[in-house]
Amino acid sequence: MYRNMSNQQIKQKSKKMALLTYSRFFLLSLSLFGLTGCSKFLDLPPRDKFPQQTLFSDEQGFIDALTGVYLGMDRPNNGPSQGLYTNDLSIGMLSVMAYNYTNASTSAFSNGLYANTSRYSYTDAGVKAEIAGIWSGMYNNIANVNNLLLQIDNKKEIFTRDNYYRVKGEALALRALFHFDLARLYGQPPVTGANEKSIPYITTFNITSTPFVSLNTALDSCISDLKKAKLLLAQTDTAAVKKGSYDLFSSYSQNHMNYWATQSLLARTYQYKGDFANALISAQAVIGSGKFPLITSNVANIANTTRDRLFSQELVFALYSTNVQKINSALFEIQTGAFQLPAANKTAIYTTTTGSTTDYRYISWFDNNNSGLNVPSKFFQNAGLPYLLQNIMPVIRVSEMYYIAAECLGAKGDVPSGLSYLNKVRNARGLNSLTSTAIPDEANLSNEIMKEYKKEFIQEGQTFFYYKRLNKDLALVTGTTAIVPVGAYVFPIPDKEVEYNH
Repeated sequence: MYRNMSNQQIKQKSKKMALLTYSRFFLLSLSLFGLTGCSKFLDLPPRDKFPQQTLFSDEQGFIDALTGVYLGMDRPNNGPSQGLYTNDLSIGMLSVMAYNYTNASTSAFSNGLYANTSRYSYTDAGVKAEIAGIWSGMYNNIANVNNLLLQIDNKKEIFTRDNYYRVKGEALALRALFHFDLARLYGQPPVTGANEKSIPYITTFNITSTPFVSLNTALDSCISDLKKAKLLLAQTDTAAVKKGSYDLFSSYSQNHMNYWATQSLLARTYQYKGDFANALISAQAVIGSGKFPLITSNVANIANTTRDRLFSQELVFALYSTNVQKINSALFEIQTGAFQLPAANKTAIYTTTTGSTTDYRYISWFDNNNSGLNVPSKFFQNAGLPYLLQNIMPVIRVSEMYYIAAECLGAKGDVPSGLSYLNKVRNARGLNSLTSTAIPDEANLSNEIMKEYKKEFIQEGQTFFYYKRLNKDLALVTGTTAIVPVGAYVFPIPDKEVEYNH
């Protein structure tokens, strides 16, 4: 989060942070859930003897506690072995499951974790353990948030400026984000299982087990939390997207669950629930804000002095973690076995039919690694890359808001207006507009939107969630030759949770 500082300043600041997740009180409480606290992403020794009473005695303590939640989005203890939002839910498992890398099925990475994931082998010991780690890591983060929320209203008077609204608003929005992604992973596809049991939606901090609720109920609870968060964050400074500043907490707003990220997540959640009217309102609000403009030229071009491969001005919410570079190096820059999308597959996705070789993503999101293998390269960290662009993992892109608006308008029969939103992203990627003659109806528009998800969200995990939301035939849309088992869209509930929560 502190990307305007030198490494030494970061270390000095981070050593002062009293992360909630390392307090003995918190570790004891979480152990009752079978969980432990989240780990750091700056590789610094934890402060594990900081009493909770002291932590929540001043404003900085609450800020440090919230920072601990953001750190827990990377590598929470007792969480997944590969990283949470920095790997499994982005560049790793979910990208493998969407077949972003055609050689994952033969990969020896992590003792065959990705090879078995590519076959949706959820009973494999390694995959099963990773899925259980995702569950425990997410609920660990939720417990951290709930403890913060339990304390904050009784300490409102200790906050300065708009920090009370910022801390509480971000915490509520993060709670919704974690539950939403749990529901998307462990619940049924919404078009077939909206009323089926999904996950517990936990809003308290205690050791009482929380019953599982239906997918629709979980989504309604997410929406409720997001609405509350939106009202709170509206009372903070939403005038600009901040970069570095002397106030570390309010700097780099794209690395926070900010007001516009909350609005975007509302759009995503409404769409998942099938409430297209409200999804459209939220998506249009983010687009209309003008805070996250689409690029107007290929900022990732290899000829550029600085390659902004992630189109960073379009990121509504992104994590910052030094582990991004490590994960990318391990999966894509190694000498042998690097994940690849061969030329034929890349061409099929980006250039055939309504695509083109002029697509900036086709041109600039694939590079040769150190061994000369052409690999997906969104997360390569070139020498001299500005600190602002280093170690970023997208969570929400503004382009998704355009796709949501396009789909929602198409669903209500306004295909031309939907197509106009889709064309705005196409134009921002170096592609020509599609005409109403070529895209005459909702089915054609929907097909083009799916093509865009495949292109836009390679290595980010959202393509798999797109397939699941619409209950697409995985074998058909991914092109896998593996047998896709029944239930491939639904992660199994961990055995310990089944035993504990019946």
